[in-house]
Amino acid sequence: MKHILGTSALAVVILISAGTAKAAGYQLNEYSATGMGRAFAGSGVVGDDFSAIGFNPAGMSLNKTNGLQTGASMVSIHADYKGDNGYGIYDDGHTRITRVLPNGFAQYKLTDRATVGLGIYVPFGLATDYDNNWFAESHGGLSQITNINVSPAISYQIHDMVSVGAALNFQHAKARITSANRGVNQNLKGDDWALGYTLGLTVQPIETVRLGVSYRSKVSHHLQGKIKMSGYPSALGFNGNYDISAKIETPETVLFSGAYDMTDRLTLSASARWTRWSRFKNLDIIAEEPFKTVAGMGPVTLPAGTAISSTYENWKNTWFYALGADYKLNKSWTVRLGAAYDETVIKSPEYRTVRIPDGRRVWTSLGFSYAYNNIQIDAGYTHIFIHGGRAEGGDKSQPAPNIKYSSDANMFSLGLQYKF
Repeated sequence: MKHILGTSALAVVILISAGTAKAAGYQLNEYSATGMGRAFAGSGVVGDDFSAIGFNPAGMSLNKTNGLQTGASMVSIHADYKGDNGYGIYDDGHTRITRVLPNGFAQYKLTDRATVGLGIYVPFGLATDYDNNWFAESHGGLSQITNINVSPAISYQIHDMVSVGAALNFQHAKARITSANRGVNQNLKGDDWALGYTLGLTVQPIETVRLGVSYRSKVSHHLQGKIKMSGYPSALGFNGNYDISAKIETPETVLFSGAYDMTDRLTLSASARWTRWSRFKNLDIIAEEPFKTVAGMGPVTLPAGTAISSTYENWKNTWFYALGADYKLNKSWTVRLGAAYDETVIKSPEYRTVRIPDGRRVWTSLGFSYAYNNIQIDAGYTHIFIHGGRAEGGDKSQPAPNIKYSSDANMFSLGLQYKF
């Protein structure tokens, strides 16, 4: 049997190219405090902050002021687990991980119809971590991925009712993944820059109604990195750093959003987003140089260009649905409520891994804003109920685990806007 210590599980995470995932798969929404308060309903078309660049760049035309915006979201995920690690060892425990995701946006009106902007945010992400020597450590330990998206954007109002927009997505993906088994350790690091784009359209048929649709392209990454092997008996000559690579694609999405000013004080909003996760069929980790491992009864050296692991994921396309409401108490204060439903990418337990124990989610959200002169402070909170599921997937060179997860998440977001 090939003995690569959960390298397939590492492969799963290197794909992720991104912080802490709390939308389906490893997708993130958390780059707007106002948006979080309404569960990201109406993303890109409500027009009350400058984050449209990240959702629908045509929505920049709906915000009639220039401005700067900065903020951060804290995501805290808790999971209880119990089951069999595949080697006949049963145990239970829990894990909690907290990450902070910063964001920043700016936009400036060049003319009455043309607006330019810049966004820096985290559109995809993953973070999972378990205690050292946990009972299924061969299937995964630390998974920490960071994706930074730098997006210059432009919108243009081609008609009093219609605006179009576009943004470039310069993405930097960086990963650090660990696994261990019986004193043998793997530490994987990799990174890459890649380019994608977002196109958007907004329509305002009457003054109180705003509709939008946007398309975010896939982004193809060719991650380059190393696996550090340690803990093998020195006589085997396995310890050391090995060059590896992996080709991955973050998925394309289509976002539909709407907002309706029912009264001068009350705004209702809704969104539906389709994500093409079905592109994620499998993932290969490729040795870029001869790779020493164990197969059968003894050591072998795999030639450069060989897949040192292959994991079949077979994810499915998903939909995310959200409804929200904003109510203006007075000139200074606005309160928000929202709810959302997020489908899972997992078709069945055999494709769920301890690295990504994904499940369908129900969101409940609330938030507020306080405005004074040119300054606005925004805050949002979301609790996510995550449907439990069994993880039976991972590295096919190991016995399959059977681990039951029960999870939830809390998210907090704080933002500051300056309008001029």
